[in-house]
Amino acid sequence: MEEVMKDTHLYNNSGGGVTFSGGEAMLQIDFLEELLKKCKAMEVSTAVDTAGNIPWEYFQRILPYTDLFLYDLKSMDCNQHQKFTGVDNGRILTNLNKLKKNSPIWVRIPCIKNVNDSDKEIEAYCRYLQHADNIQRIELIPYHSYGEHKYKMLGKSVQNFMPMDKQISQVLQKKLE
Repeated sequence: MEEVMKDTHLYNNSGGGVTFSGGEAMLQIDFLEELLKKCKAMEVSTAVDTAGNIPWEYFQRILPYTDLFLYDLKSMDCNQHQKFTGVDNGRILTNLNKLKKNSPIWVRIPCIKNVNDSDKEIEAYCRYLQHADNIQRIELIPYHSYGEHKYKMLGKSVQNFMPMDKQISQVLQKKLE
């Protein structure tokens, strides 16, 4: 908390707060819950960045202390999600459905060519996100290859992903507005 409180002038002047992210912050649920409680006690605004593939009970533990969730949606198609992330998206979507009823959310969609840019995928995003009161913002995030060198250093294979075509990204953004 000492480190968090060093930036109170920034939080006060910007209207912002602390965002917990990096990998999956909710995998350290005990530590995260304690920090969020302390932030609330000090009136520091809080956000949690998540991919949502964690037990719903973890969300329940931190809901009272979290002002905003940054929620990543990588693919609406279960098979596609499984293929590219190694897990299906069932729990991710179930958690988001529950969270939509409880907390403000910014949904973030990484835009990857030939992964989640098909017409079918775009329509699925639009149907799913259209009538959700607590979704305050939908961000389309262009794919970047910043982490590829880390994979190579670890001896892991690197897929040749590309950013979604700007035209497709613009169509998706207009449909989601």
